[in-house]
This record gives sequence, structure tokens and C-alpha cells, in this order.
Amino acid sequence: MHPLRVWAMAAVTSAILFLFTSHIQAQSDYGSITGFVKDPSGAVIAGAKVTIKNEGTGEERVIAANEAGYYVMPNLQPGYYMVTAESRGFKKFSSSHNKLNPNTALSVDAALVIGNVTETVEVSAMNEALQTESGSVQNEVTGRQIDDQELNGRNPIYIAQLLPGVRGSATLGDFNFASTGGMSW
Repeated sequence: MHPLRVWAMAAVTSAILFLFTSHIQAQSDYGSITGFVKDPSGAVIAGAKVTIKNEGTGEERVIAANEAGYYVMPNLQPGYYMVTAESRGFKKFSSSHNKLNPNTALSVDAALVIGNVTETVEVSAMNEALQTESGSVQNEVTGRQIDDQELNGRNPIYIAQLLPGVRGSATLGDFNFASTGGMSW
């Protein structure tokens, strides 16, 4: 094959790949854990050390609460986490089995009790966390819910939009079975 023809085919292939990949948007299924560190009177504790540990992988991240007693740990993989908080003059706070779902923000507030750092106040099996930072509704869609969906004439391909990381840009009227309808992964 002639070298010029090989070069032309490579250029066309590169251009096609560029066009298809230019539409891929940055997406993430990571979540974050946030909260306040407070004393028994409700006053915030600035500079408290907060450790967030993934119970499945053992990965730990440490952060200090800011001057408002607030901490935020972004870019966490979905899973179960243990959150500990400690500060001089207070018992160590520990909350385990906090479930972080994909693309959500979980709030875990730490209430430190006066005492020695060697003592620990442990909270386990937390109730369902109440998300108070925004008005958005966040919930995980299970396989059973998808199986139970009655399509009743609607397009079954739209079920793909329930998967984490899938973003749809088409409306019902724009959808065409011959294309993906503007969905991207």
C-alpha cells in the first residue's frame, strides 16, 4: 500500500475518533461526605481531625474541620464508610456503616463529648441519612425496580438512563430507534 494512502487513512480515522470522543462529557459516580463537628452545647469545634475510612477497601482520608466546624471530603467511591472525629479535650467520635451511594452527598455530623481522647463515643448502624444540603432527591434504582417497570408503549431504551453515569439529552419526541438518542456514558 502506498505510504500516502496509509497516511490519509490514518488521518481520516483520527478525525472520526476525535469527532466521536469530543461529545463525551466528564461524568462521575463518586460521592462526598460532609458534616459539622460540634460540642455538647452545639458550638462548632474548629480544626477537629476527621478521618473517613472505606470499610471495604480500608482506604483512609484525613481532613481538618474549618473555622465553622465544617468538613467536606469529595471524590469518594460508593460504599460503606466509618467517620471518626477527634479534638483535644473531647472523647473520640466514631460512626460506622454509613452508606454512600453513587453521585450523592452524605451528611455525618459529629457530636463530641467532653472527656479524654482515649475514650470513644461510637455510633453504629445509623438510620437513613437525611440529605439537607439541597432540594434534590437522591435514590438508588435497583434491578428489581427496573424489572417491575410497565413500559405501556414507551421506549424501553430509556431505561438505560436510570444507570449511573448515563446522561440523556433527547426528549421523547426526538428519540429514534436507529440512534442512541443523545445518550452518553
